Amino acid sequence: MNLKRFTQLTKKRLQEILTQMQDVKIAVIGDFCLDVYWILDMSASELSVESNKMTQPIKEQRYSLGGAGNVVANLNEMGVGEIYSFGIVGDDPFGNQMLSLLSDVSNCENLLISNSDSWQTLAYCKPYVDHEELQRIDMGNFNQLPNKLADDLLDRLEKELAVFDVIIINQQVLSGIHTSYLQKRLAKIVTKFGNSIFIYDGRHVQDQYNNAWIKINDHEALKLCGKEIDPLELVPRNEVLEAIKIYYERVGNPIIVTRGAYGCVICTDEKIVEIPGLKVEGKIDPVGAGDSFLAGLTASTSAGASLEEAVQIGNFVAAVTISKIGKTGTATSKEILKIGASPKYR
Repeated sequence: MNLKRFTQLTKKRLQEILTQMQDVKIAVIGDFCLDVYWILDMSASELSVESNKMTQPIKEQRYSLGGAGNVVANLNEMGVGEIYSFGIVGDDPFGNQMLSLLSDVSNCENLLISNSDSWQTLAYCKPYVDHEELQRIDMGNFNQLPNKLADDLLDRLEKELAVFDVIIINQQVLSGIHTSYLQKRLAKIVTKFGNSIFIYDGRHVQDQYNNAWIKINDHEALKLCGKEIDPLELVPRNEVLEAIKIYYERVGNPIIVTRGAYGCVICTDEKIVEIPGLKVEGKIDPVGAGDSFLAGLTASTSAGASLEEAVQIGNFVAAVTISKIGKTGTATSKEILKIGASPKYR
């Protein structure tokens, strides 16, 4: 395979792509999550008579979309014309909050509400004291998706699939919608609609949707090739290049490997292109950066961008969102245009 130098996106072309996003339709099927921020003020703490322990008073609470929901929120903020959400939400207070947030940014008629005791809304509750995050409290870790609900969800997706420019498949947690049953059925749908573009991004299920475009990070790329290293250890560039070659030979579809601050490597049509990372000055918060990148990549692809162009825009979006501290950030087209007008590469 040939290693090719990337062509930097011009400001004019970036503006064209951002404008064209207004006319596209994108579907997101995946694990819709809720990020819950509880800001504690211990000055109001008192001793609980019942437990004989000090209380943890919440002075402020914030809710934002996570997982597939964060992808949707980013697509909306960029100005994507129509966004459709396909997923499962629990019949509980967190589910009500999620539906309220999603209804503001996407078409939610295909988001199914489960009233089963076996399904809780995926929620991540993050208590903060003096800007420091305490132990997170997670909801939904014991979810079990019934096959009937999986069928209902996929039937709705398949019925409308032909109208979408791109379909994002998101996999966020082990206790989400991606049961073995759903994986097998969804993989058949991806194969059946071979002319449609599916982009898959998953943390735990990475070798199932091989007929989709694959977005993975460098550690996941090595793992798919039979090698694992410490998640905190830097993956050498030569090993990333070797892994993407091996994996492309296996699947034959576009592969995007993210390398954090070191940018991305893409492989398609027997060519490998390295896109350098951006220099982001000041304090950063990487929460949701992968979702932001995915949204930028997908929206740009839907708007007619080449993969090389779309990955650069994905980098711009992520660079904007990681600069927003203490929240699951999004990026407007104006913010993307500003950082893309004069990108600072590593």
